[in-house]
Amino acid sequence: MAKTVSFDSLPREIRTALYRIDEPECFSVERSRHEAITVVNKRLSRVYKFVRKNKKLVLLLDKEIDNLILLRNKKISAPTVLNRQPLKQYDMVSYAYVEGEIVADSMMPKNAKLLADAHRKLHIAFEREGKGKLAEWNSARMLKPIFSKTNASEYAPELVKYARSIARALKAHELAREDVTFIHSDSHLSNVVFQPERAVLIDWAEAGWASKYFELGVTIHAMLYEKKAMQRDLIVTYLNEYFEAGKITERDVQLIELHVKLRFLEGATWHLLESKEDQLLNKVRYAKFVEDSWRKAERFDLAKLLGMPATKA
Repeated sequence: MAKTVSFDSLPREIRTALYRIDEPECFSVERSRHEAITVVNKRLSRVYKFVRKNKKLVLLLDKEIDNLILLRNKKISAPTVLNRQPLKQYDMVSYAYVEGEIVADSMMPKNAKLLADAHRKLHIAFEREGKGKLAEWNSARMLKPIFSKTNASEYAPELVKYARSIARALKAHELAREDVTFIHSDSHLSNVVFQPERAVLIDWAEAGWASKYFELGVTIHAMLYEKKAMQRDLIVTYLNEYFEAGKITERDVQLIELHVKLRFLEGATWHLLESKEDQLLNKVRYAKFVEDSWRKAERFDLAKLLGMPATKA
């Protein structure tokens, strides 16, 4: 998890760059990892992102900027890129600050409704272009770490077998490509700024082409994973708004459920992104998280949650 640090704890070249813009007390460090740091100045309505210069991270930054330009051309609400400046060890990008509230685990049904509206508008805006696109986000990519022989010691054979069953169940849908559109793909609740009349998604580095159901699965998983109360109310409100009340079909329910299960299984791979030292120190805790993610995937039943007749995935 990212740690919030003080201005004085920032790398020297970042402090120097920010000193040239405003006084230190005007900045707040919102996210800080070794490879990426986000600093906000509300007085100037600016967000400054610093990304360490390595090929992979710079490519992600390039992609986010391209994504935001693509969204602007479609008149989709998103942060505006203002400037990019190379430093010695980091690339610095400034964005317009998006006014509003990040509710995270305080999400209410009214927020779920605004988020669904934002997702629906995004998906509709790109659905025509999506018909000719290959999905960047799919089960093969999400489950690859589970199927890798390198990670064989991490996963029980029964978990691997279950993951393969989800991949098989999604194969026909993924090959058809009929629901591919442009998606945010990372709509966990800390990546959404709520304004009185709309939700604005931020952090577009992971956006790309995929099934709209992938997005819905990620979002519902976030409601289950990050929000401990009112889960059913949030999910029902979100889906009613996205599909318009009463228009969700059995096929929709099946595909959303499969993608929620896919997201839970993807969660069972997150610890592999940590350092080898952290993986060793937290081995027991991570093993429990993997087990919990698997069992939650198995148990998730969207039709039951919605009070609909049981469907077959």
